Amino acid sequence: MGSMGFAWKVAWLAWAFILIRVIAALAAAAPPGAGATRSDSPSPAELRALDHLLERSGLKGQLETLSAGVRAQFLRGQLRDQDRITIDRIVLAHFNAEALYARMALELAHDVDAAKLTDTFAWYDSPVGRRITAVELAAARFAGEHDASVAPEADRPLPGRVALVERLDAGLGASETTVDITVAVVRSLVEAIQPALPALANLSRSQLDEQLAVARNRMLTVFKPAYIAGMVVAYQSLSDAELGAYLRFVESEAGRWYMSQTNSALLRAVDVAARATAAELAPALPPLAAELR
Repeated sequence: MGSMGFAWKVAWLAWAFILIRVIAALAAAAPPGAGATRSDSPSPAELRALDHLLERSGLKGQLETLSAGVRAQFLRGQLRDQDRITIDRIVLAHFNAEALYARMALELAHDVDAAKLTDTFAWYDSPVGRRITAVELAAARFAGEHDASVAPEADRPLPGRVALVERLDAGLGASETTVDITVAVVRSLVEAIQPALPALANLSRSQLDEQLAVARNRMLTVFKPAYIAGMVVAYQSLSDAELGAYLRFVESEAGRWYMSQTNSALLRAVDVAARATAAELAPALPPLAAELR
């Protein structure tokens, strides 16, 4: 699915631990004290159509990539074998692809627009829609194997191509959603280990929200250019005409509806998974808290 096509190109959970440090630094420096109508009950036919759309858009495959990436990031660093087994079991229980998909489908079923759903499926089922989905799935699987920053000068994309990809990113909400996913995980981790972090222990909920917002904006400023460059590389096999067709869909009424709904559903699913994971990991987090001091 387009809105998630590159959401896992960066090892984003590594950013999460960096972001915790940023929040702690901000807190230490801060002065003290500082839609559409929802469907009540979608018909069985609408639910089947929704499931077919999510399958066609590549959502299930990309959630598998997300699940594997989250597990890998939680297992980074020096861990005892027993700790590794425990952490992997907890993370897999909440971030497995099937659980994430089920949560997203449940969220999306609350707001099924039959006409927009039909138009969206028609796009993803078209030859160019299928081709773009395949390109995005391949990019997710092989994330990190290409570094756009070291491309030969002759291979540098033309400004018009970059501008086209920037418009796609804006319409897809891709880079912003990626950062927001990271923030959702960070929030859960911070809340779990907050008492053990001196710079964060005395923050109120509103103060923590404020520091998260500042850190989120800083992260987006740094992350977005690299993300755009990664999208340019990933889409290099597509013609300008194909990307133009994609952009027209993304900016259409049906495209805006689908991207908005799926991004929101993804964030809610990740938030649920992150909170459950952090709650179970809390007893094992003191070593992490000590590392972050």
